Parts: sequence; structure tokens; C-alpha cells
Amino acid sequence: MKTKLKLSVACGIAALLVGFSVQAEEKTFSIGGDLELDLTAKDAAETSFYHGGRVKLNAVGHLKGDDYFIKGVAQPLVPLKGSDLGYDDVYLQMGRSNWDVQIGRFEGIDLFPVGKDTVAEHAGGMGTYGTNAARGRKDSVIHTAFHLKPNDAMNFELGVMGAKNTSDFDKFAAVRPAMTYKAGAFAVRAGFESVKSTPAGGTESSHTGFGVGAGFDVIGGTVNASLSKKNADDDGVDTTSVALNFTQGPWGVGYITSKDDMIGADPKLNTFFGAYTVPLFGSKDASVTFAASTSKATDVGGVEGTDDKVNAARVRFNYTF
Repeated sequence: MKTKLKLSVACGIAALLVGFSVQAEEKTFSIGGDLELDLTAKDAAETSFYHGGRVKLNAVGHLKGDDYFIKGVAQPLVPLKGSDLGYDDVYLQMGRSNWDVQIGRFEGIDLFPVGKDTVAEHAGGMGTYGTNAARGRKDSVIHTAFHLKPNDAMNFELGVMGAKNTSDFDKFAAVRPAMTYKAGAFAVRAGFESVKSTPAGGTESSHTGFGVGAGFDVIGGTVNASLSKKNADDDGVDTTSVALNFTQGPWGVGYITSKDDMIGADPKLNTFFGAYTVPLFGSKDASVTFAASTSKATDVGGVEGTDDKVNAARVRFNYTF
């Protein structure tokens, strides 16, 4: 009888422990996605009208324990124009509530948020610099980031990217530390990147860059201001870019200015943009966005007096499923 009692107690304790183990670990899997369809009119040297967009699928697996988690994400893209399939994020993430490691293809902290830039066509073929060459989402490059969250207000990120003898790069190496801090309605962000890149069959280039910015909530919306500066080595082009934008609910406006430091005249870019989103048939999962931008570039290519202007309008349909 005593043996049976001891066995029963042992079995009960084992069952209880197994039950606790099962309850402490939770697995979830979800799949969804969204569709974007763009209709764009562009008035530059020639007037053009074109369409674009994609269907993005989003598959997420999540394992959550008492004080740890493991997460896997895959986001394939099906284009609405052309036949080349792509992908947004594909990564594995694991860690605890105050730290984690992320490996794969993804984007790091945004040091240069531009707000509601549904359309922002830049004149003169000029681009902007947002301390984002090592932010992530590069084909043929592995990306690893370590995140540290000492408290709810602060977040540190250390990103490292690398590749060698791939289809896109003979060599690529980058490091990007960044941080954000939010206190009430106010937030700040700062980061730095160092990049060395040799495209397949090309020559090596390298640069360092930094970005700082701040945002604050006001009258039901959010204002963001950002500054990024790129210092290119050797004969590269140094670039300084500034972004200022305001977003409130379904609408937003923004301004981006950028300057390239070149031999001769320094090209300058000024772009204004805005967008407004309304639901389709009152649905929270379907919407249409009306957007426009205007841009002017001066001294394009370092040639004084060579200016360019571009105006653009876009209608974007979005459906989340």
C-alpha cells in the first residue's frame, strides 16, 4: 500500500510539473499579408504614367516561455508588375525581455524617418542619406543585430553585416550602433555606421556616417526632425540630409533637403510631399491614399546652372488580409 501511495504521489508530482512546463511555453503561428497597388503620374522632362505595387505575405511563428522567446518571420513579395519574386523580412529572433539577437534579413532602427512619404520623387536623380547603408535588407548579405533594453524608455542596437564572394558583392562589411530613448511625448535617436563595400567585379568604396533626430507628440500628431551626414573616403561624395515631417492620423506632410559635397558646384535638393488616407467602404482593412510631391534640384552633377524639377501624384490602394 505504501509503495502504491508513493508511486501515486510521484506520478502526481510528475504530471503537475509537466503541466506547468506546458503552460509556461506557448506556441503561436499566424499568416496574413497586404496588397498595395500604386497608380502614379510624374511630370519631369517627360510626362509619364505608370503603375506598381506588390502582394506581401507575412508568416510569423512565435514560441514564448516564462522569460524567453523565439520568433521566425518570412515575408515573400509578389510584384504586380514584372515576374521577379522578392522578399521583405526573413529572420530568426531569440532572447529575453531585456535583450535579444536577430539574424537574417530585416531593418534596424530608423534614424531618418520621413513620415507619410507615399510618393516623394526626387529631382535630378539625386538621393538622400539617412544613415541607412548598414540598416539592413540587402540581398546576399547576412545581418545580425543585438538589442539591449535596460528599461521601457531606452533601446540599444548593434548591427553587423557581412558578405564575401556573393552574386552582389565581392566583399561587404558594416557595423551600425544605434539607440532610441523615449520619455513621455518626447523621443530622441542617434546612431553611427561604418561601411566597406566592393560590388561584384567593382572597386572598393567606404564611408562613415552618423544620424541624430528627435520626435515629439503634439496636437494629436507626431513631429519628427532628423539630420544625417555621410563622410565618404577617397574620392567619394559627402552628403548631408535633413528631414522634417508631421503626421496626424490619416494625413501627413514632410520636407527633405539634401546637399552633396562635390568638386565644383554642390548639388542641392529640396522635396516637399504630403498624403491623405481614407478607408474604402468604411473598412479598417482597406484604404486609398492620395499623395503628391514636388521637388527641385540645383547644380545637378556638380554642374553650375543645371537644374531640374519633378512633380508627382500617386493614388495607392491598400488591402490588409
